[in-house]
Amino acid sequence: MNRRKTGIIGGGASGLMAAVSAAQGKGGPGDEVVILEKKERIGKKILVTGNGRCNLTNLSFSMDKIGEYYHGAPAGRLRSMFARFSPEDTLRLFEKMGMLTTSRDGYVYPLSGQASTVLDTLRFELERLGVSVLTDCQIRELLPRRGGGFLVRMQSVQNAREEELAFDRLIVACGSPAGQKAGEGMDGYAFAKSLGHSVIRPQPALTALRCEGDFWKGLAGVRCAASVRLSVPQEARAAWTEEGELQLTDYGISGIPVFQLSRHASLALAKGKRVQARIDFLPSFPGKQEEYEKMAERRITVCRGRSMEVLFCGLVNKKIILTLLKKNGLKLQDAVDEGSREAVRRVFGDLRAFSVRVRSANPFGSAQVCAGGVPLEEVTDRLESVRHPGLYFAGELLDVDGRCGGYNLQWAWTSGFLAGKG
Repeated sequence: MNRRKTGIIGGGASGLMAAVSAAQGKGGPGDEVVILEKKERIGKKILVTGNGRCNLTNLSFSMDKIGEYYHGAPAGRLRSMFARFSPEDTLRLFEKMGMLTTSRDGYVYPLSGQASTVLDTLRFELERLGVSVLTDCQIRELLPRRGGGFLVRMQSVQNAREEELAFDRLIVACGSPAGQKAGEGMDGYAFAKSLGHSVIRPQPALTALRCEGDFWKGLAGVRCAASVRLSVPQEARAAWTEEGELQLTDYGISGIPVFQLSRHASLALAKGKRVQARIDFLPSFPGKQEEYEKMAERRITVCRGRSMEVLFCGLVNKKIILTLLKKNGLKLQDAVDEGSREAVRRVFGDLRAFSVRVRSANPFGSAQVCAGGVPLEEVTDRLESVRHPGLYFAGELLDVDGRCGGYNLQWAWTSGFLAGKG
């Protein structure tokens, strides 16, 4: 009997799916699948996704919008991969493994509302399929063997005991530094480079942005509907807009619309470019800019002789008004008159276009995913290395990052499944 041994470096979402896929497709009873995980247990990052609820995919997924959901890789390449393992395939597989799901506005969660259910479902399936799981493994080196296969040199994190394991095929799915302590999560890139692959320098994505200004502490804690436009002034076409619930912090801006834009800020800042964010605090105003200006003039006329507090009452959160008044040299108790008219107009202007300079993205530890990694050009459609037959990559290690809403986990499931099946 010709026994084959498959090793999987990393026990995160993509690694666990790769193990399930590889084990389900084993050629015979002598084949073996082994997961090597650095931490003391597998799937720890799954437990914190979706604020502990695990938004595992999105039913709004459309093949025509791949380029809107994902960055990094060409949309055509991704489309062919998702055609072979789609969100519907994800749901069918989890249902087959015994997990029930529920959806809200296309966002899919385990019926229990607990991310631990997703991890437990995968764990139970690995046990059923006879997959071996070795934790506490610090991988030191990956070496191609003469004649085929790979040698993995590793060391126990706890007792420093060294060991070597030989595999016929190897799937590298050890993730990125996103959500990890400073200095952690870079192993996969180092392994890829040591095996002759290039790596696009990783940058934080789906994270908050730190902005210039000494007024942020006065805005901390505010949540409001807003539209955010991110731009790179040196590049005429480099501008992106997102709308949703904005969160203001003591250092800048956060919330889903900011997360969606953050990868663009990270990449531009890494190149030394200036990044600007413009906030519209009244995105749902029912009219065009001309109508907004007429509304502002009417309020100024009606409130003549009264205070700024009366003039701006009910438009937005009071902390925002206080900040914009101070920026324009006004106070809440100041009267609306000819002397303050121009400053008042500037405040109304700031409510629709408050511009701040982005200083930096939050570091890797606060990011949900990373932009960058091994380019898809260096792997086949089965995610097999074009340099080393039998070597596969999956998950965040590849240069694919998606929007919030279950798209990044769907990439983990898709890439893991394809690598394991390969």
